[in-house]
Amino acid sequence: MGEIIKAAVVEDDADTRKKLCAYFDDVTAECGVRFDVDDFSSGESFLACDEKFDIVLMDIELPGENGMETVRALRERDRTAIVMFVTNMAQFAVKGYEVEAFDFIVKPVSYYIFSVKLKRALERLGAKREKDIWINVTGLGKKKISTAELKYVEVMGHKITYHALDGDYSVSGSIGKAQDELKGLPFELCNRCYLVNLKYVTEVRQFQAVVGGDVLQISHLKRNEFLKKLNLYLSGGYV
Repeated sequence: MGEIIKAAVVEDDADTRKKLCAYFDDVTAECGVRFDVDDFSSGESFLACDEKFDIVLMDIELPGENGMETVRALRERDRTAIVMFVTNMAQFAVKGYEVEAFDFIVKPVSYYIFSVKLKRALERLGAKREKDIWINVTGLGKKKISTAELKYVEVMGHKITYHALDGDYSVSGSIGKAQDELKGLPFELCNRCYLVNLKYVTEVRQFQAVVGGDVLQISHLKRNEFLKKLNLYLSGGYV
């Protein structure tokens, strides 16, 4: 990743907070991923910050508003931040899934465990990344489409149709061209004609997927792989 990843460490113990911030520097030295890390000693000070964070390390046991309550408040304004709870109470970490936590780390935190979990979070973040693509729409010229608003791509013969939230746009090309444009993003083939944004899959039937309200056929050949990738995406493990 070339961009800077915004991270937050919310931890009331000064030594642990310092250690976690240093671990981010160690991952930078190891992998070259750059982080901009802000640290907070309470949930209240974290919520008072206007910054938007990609990754949040949240202690569960905090003075005042505890970590679980803090993340519940965070989710009211940000559904996309990757949250990992840091706790010495592993039995309570499962409650983190109620607030869409990605993972948890048990104290005392070793660098090895930290780096493994952070790398998984970075993979998940990569799958969530979006970008703009430019296409030459037949009869209209160049059109910019955000992949965040692209439901699926349909290929018939030598024509590609991009089904976006604001309309359908057709260009000349092949499925291979579309796959190259969307490489690294959560788009998967459900058959040889449809390249689907997993974000917009709302239902899967025996050999059909409902994508942004449209019913698409899933081929026998692609079904197992498509379902595997969809399950990985939903569980946060898609790469």
